[in-house]
Amino acid sequence: MISQYKDVSMKIRTRLSKEERRNQICSIARKLFIEKGLENTSMKDIMKESGISVGGLYHHYDDIYDILKDTIMLAEDQKNDMFLEIRNRNPEMKIEDLLVESALSVLFDTSDYSILYVLLLVGMKKNEGLKTLYKERKDKAKKEYLSLLKELNAMEFECLANDEFINFFNLIKIGNYYLEDDIELTHKKKVYEDFIRTYINKNNKMI
Repeated sequence: MISQYKDVSMKIRTRLSKEERRNQICSIARKLFIEKGLENTSMKDIMKESGISVGGLYHHYDDIYDILKDTIMLAEDQKNDMFLEIRNRNPEMKIEDLLVESALSVLFDTSDYSILYVLLLVGMKKNEGLKTLYKERKDKAKKEYLSLLKELNAMEFECLANDEFINFFNLIKIGNYYLEDDIELTHKKKVYEDFIRTYINKNNKMI
């Protein structure tokens, strides 16, 4: 998978600004995280790929989790707006169908940002910085989602911003990343589509 990326493993030049050096470290770390996962990437791996010294790397970052945090923040602008993309392709689609389809698209997304998000979910149990980053991103996403629903006059779907639904969503993301199975993607999507629609109906009846 490394071959899919530009050559970011060149030796880090001297006289880089602090921001440039940190960005270059994160660029190298990103390809390692995507290829090897968080648990199989070490500070030593990043030193080897970058050519930076032990002291140089630890001058900028305390540990691998610290690097992951910056890597995620730098990659955030590459996150796709699934709802907008689906609505643009299907302008006549009903709101519920749009919301369900966008949730499924995010659930089974395999982009770099999506993989880094899963690594954030796994890593935050061991690192307070990642835990804080997750909470900030979750609160921001919930606020944006509720704002979208208000704009669409579709507050009956606000249950999709509930913590219990987000937790379920995150568990499936982690499972899709770590578990290998022979279940066809179309079948898995149908199973989770049925769950999401049932969850929506159940919550609407409780209102």
